[in-house]
Amino acid sequence: MNDRIKKAESVLEMLPGFQYLYKGEVYTETMKYLIKKGWALEAEDCGSVHLASLAGMDRNDIYFQALDKEPAAIKAVIGTCRFVASSLKEIELINEAAAGNLAPGHLEVIGIAVIAEAYDDGTMPGFRVEELSQLAVEARKLRSISIRGCFIKGNTKGLSGETLGRYFRDCYETAKLVTTTIPCGMSYINVGNSIESSEQTMISGQEAQEKLQTAAKIMTNQNQTAFYAKLLLQ
Repeated sequence: MNDRIKKAESVLEMLPGFQYLYKGEVYTETMKYLIKKGWALEAEDCGSVHLASLAGMDRNDIYFQALDKEPAAIKAVIGTCRFVASSLKEIELINEAAAGNLAPGHLEVIGIAVIAEAYDDGTMPGFRVEELSQLAVEARKLRSISIRGCFIKGNTKGLSGETLGRYFRDCYETAKLVTTTIPCGMSYINVGNSIESSEQTMISGQEAQEKLQTAAKIMTNQNQTAFYAKLLLQ
């Protein structure tokens, strides 16, 4: 078990109701452990997607960012994972691959990477909130994809306790905005860049930990009465 997984286990004990999204080196033993724990994988290449599939991981737990991927790579794993797109070009590539490889009438369910507005440092790939309305217009033209999830991103450096809890809630509100702007359903929400800051909150002390737990509990309760989405931490 590597240090990243150990950190995740500690954080998830503090924050029940969330699922860990692992990103890193993938070996057969790693995959077995992720499946045993009921966790998810962000695959970095086609080989990792195939390894996860062969190990028996559900395709709804295998996420594959289309960022900087060639069309051949997207076609190679179509139907075996959940794509996450950071640009309209990526969505169009996935739509093209789906149109040529899926049975008629079937849609490729995808997610989009969205930058939480208050945490945008200008360096992260993904859709800005102000770009969602135009995305909605363009997405309606694509007949082979369906947007059903979000990877929310933000710069979490320096966040701890109450401020990190506010980031969690802002991620949820950003996902809600996506559902009303696109519009679309929401089967998963990834609270990006959260594991390290959550671990630092644990180190900071009981008061900071309790403030984060309160915010996370509000998020899980809201989710149970609205989306019923998977809540991912990374």
